[in-house]
Amino acid sequence: MTATPEPVGVVLGHQAASSQSFQVGIADGASVQVDDLVAVRTDDPGGPVTTFGIVTESYAQIEGASVATDTMHVAQGNMPGELVRTADVQVIRVDPERWIAPYPGEPVRLARDGERAKALYEDTMSRTLTLGLGRDGLPIQLDLDFLDGTKGGHVSISGISGVATKTSTALALVRLLLEHAEMRRRVRVLIFNVKGEDLLHIDRDNAGYRARADRDQLDARWAQLGLADPGGFPQVGFWAPPRKDHHGLPDCESRLEDVRVFGWTPWRFVVEGLLRFCFTDAADMRSQVGFLEERVRGEMLRRAVPVEGHPGAVGFMAQGVPGQPGTRAARLPSELATPVFEDLDGLVDWLVELLSDDELVRSGAARAWIGNAAAGTLPAFTRRLESAAARLRGLVRADAVAIPRGDAAQNEPPVAVVHLTRLHEFAQRFVVGTLLAQTFAAKESGTRDPIEFVVLDELNKYAPREGHSPITETLIDIAQRGRSLGVILVGAQQQASLVAPEVTQNAAIRISGRLDPAEAERSEYGWLSPAARARARLLMQGRVMVSQPSVPAPLTVEIPFPPWATTAREVAVDDASDDAIFSKLA
Repeated sequence: MTATPEPVGVVLGHQAASSQSFQVGIADGASVQVDDLVAVRTDDPGGPVTTFGIVTESYAQIEGASVATDTMHVAQGNMPGELVRTADVQVIRVDPERWIAPYPGEPVRLARDGERAKALYEDTMSRTLTLGLGRDGLPIQLDLDFLDGTKGGHVSISGISGVATKTSTALALVRLLLEHAEMRRRVRVLIFNVKGEDLLHIDRDNAGYRARADRDQLDARWAQLGLADPGGFPQVGFWAPPRKDHHGLPDCESRLEDVRVFGWTPWRFVVEGLLRFCFTDAADMRSQVGFLEERVRGEMLRRAVPVEGHPGAVGFMAQGVPGQPGTRAARLPSELATPVFEDLDGLVDWLVELLSDDELVRSGAARAWIGNAAAGTLPAFTRRLESAAARLRGLVRADAVAIPRGDAAQNEPPVAVVHLTRLHEFAQRFVVGTLLAQTFAAKESGTRDPIEFVVLDELNKYAPREGHSPITETLIDIAQRGRSLGVILVGAQQQASLVAPEVTQNAAIRISGRLDPAEAERSEYGWLSPAARARARLLMQGRVMVSQPSVPAPLTVEIPFPPWATTAREVAVDDASDDAIFSKLA
């Protein structure tokens, strides 16, 4: 049987203790710090109660000093005084559940072993995932039921850029999921790389990790988290858009090997209704441009057929074709009412010509395509369409290979990194919106397992607080219904206050790194107590505050230095067969 730890202090009574909080007077020779877990037993007439709490603030003062200079006199021995150390404690659990105030004078001890587990509600968690280490150096568990969608889902990560918070935390979460005995067989991960080329190297060992003087300690800490062999991510597939001058080569610099080029065929562009992601500005949704886009998209789908002898291309018939698009037979080019479209440029040129023909518009021959759209809407629509074609050039072509989603990804590596950095922001939104929609659609028509985790940074760019767009609507749909279908969003942003509230409010797991002082006061961080908000402004690199439904208080968690490469410069030399890394960095 584990011995009861020595008391570190007593419950103070100069102010009333309550069932929600109390103060501890710290004993001489004892040390109590913020985030420590403590326990106190109260022999109440109704039966003994153990109160568990977390230290939220620590104080030190000179008892006997009444003015500022008294402290100096006490230090010099010229007047009596005594150092008094106290701490504020927030109650997080009582056992049994009888909410009484702990009695002043009762001894307070640090919660260890079984008491620590009870304080953290680990006894209520049927399945857990270790995310990081607490202030005491011991593992902090996440309740998997609130991560994988069983009871809740989605993760929201906030924090200022450059302090190793958002991406590092998301990657650590994914890496530990892939190592988890149960989850590694149930997880598929889609990671969007929207900044630099850092994520193109996560499958490689970190040279800086290997060279650290505390390597043995780091290995032991990762072992506590469940990662017995720290290193790069196993089994990662990398995807990049094509280069503008060579569609067969990926548009990236620091890595060329094992990176596949992605895109969509004109046939899939039409059949999956991807035109809607060419109109993602909120202004388009408030004007008739949005209506016209829906009309054109629907008419293309109604008339579209595959073309015999031209795989991936699309053509249109003079009238609508019955049946589902996927079951339509290929037609000869001579049967079509249009040219064969092998890329987006050709399709857009034809649409612009159709919608710009004044005679067709006046005669009503184009009425099926434009409905009752105002005359001024047509040029606005065609301008946006031509702009979209220019920015998506190379992404929509007949020989393109799509990133597999749903059942098509069964033989793919469990992790897919999609590199978007070198694309125009418009094209980034198109790719993100398309892949999110394809992932969600595959789940709606398939099974819940494997669970799709989608890691998306700069969430405020894709689901802004103001306005609506097809991407925002897709993300809201994922946030509201995704967990039941098996789609879990791991969203990251510098400021949660700039993200559509329907997205962040549906996150069961909330994580914050260092926050801007003004941002910390926003209502989106109501899950942080005032003391925790103040702490969030001072968090050091690698430390985050984590909130989950199972534990009624945010916990400070440290994530060890990563063993996988986080930049091209960190790639271990014997782990980089691609000479491009070093030639570019020379």
